[in-house]
Amino acid sequence: MVAEVVGTYFLIFAGCASVVVNLDKDKVVTQPGISIVWGLTVMVLVYSVGHISGAHFNPAVTIAHATTKRFPLKQVSVN
Repeated sequence: MVAEVVGTYFLIFAGCASVVVNLDKDKVVTQPGISIVWGLTVMVLVYSVGHISGAHFNPAVTIAHATTKRFPLKQVSVN
């Protein structure tokens, strides 16, 4: 769960920060740049903590998948 919370935090932080920088600095990042930031952030998080959390990056998604038996319940950690 900690890996998912940390992953979600960094995903939202980096993605939203790119939007804020784009609006604050006279559209210097542009729409493709914002998309690249979101995509690269997901890639980095999948490689860094994906083996721990299954790369969902949202505890609600993991719990929902485990409940509907789309994700093994034994891999859902409660630590």
